[in-house]
Amino acid sequence: MSPAPDPRAAAYLLRSPVLEDVEPFATLHARVWESTYRGLVGDELLDDLSADTFRPLWYSVAQAYAHGTVPEDGRRIRVAVLDDEAAGWIMCGPARDENPPTPEQLWVLNVAPEHQGRGLGARLMDEVLGPGPAYLWVAQRNDRAVRFYERHGFALDGATDTAHGGMTEVRMARPSHPGERVGP
Repeated sequence: MSPAPDPRAAAYLLRSPVLEDVEPFATLHARVWESTYRGLVGDELLDDLSADTFRPLWYSVAQAYAHGTVPEDGRRIRVAVLDDEAAGWIMCGPARDENPPTPEQLWVLNVAPEHQGRGLGARLMDEVLGPGPAYLWVAQRNDRAVRFYERHGFALDGATDTAHGGMTEVRMARPSHPGERVGP
């Protein structure tokens, strides 16, 4: 069961990405990685990140939405803005792993540090991912994120993987019904 909605979250506009989002979200993407993963991955990886690193991703996403070429496979990408300021984003859709514990995967959920704790992450999950079964990967030792996902019905399922510059990720899954086991 998700926590009660935070009324501050209603102030954010959630929408599909547009071309004007490329620069602010590429910049925010680099900032979020810096603030979230410092100490979890090698400094050399983070020191080399900038808006340039993420600009191609955001450009391709915005182009796909602008031209109506987003694959019709169930993927959903939404950005959150507050007074035209990039505040966060979510990307979810079909599972991208070979043996997923559920067919739906939360690919990415990021909120700018200055917007955390206002209910934005919860709103993005509720409105875009929804309440059904899903799974995600989170950096091992990213305790704040693990606690957040646990409050939204996810539980560690014992699976691990190595990605992103040697960072160990742990998998969390959310079943269809409370008490149901998902995964191995």
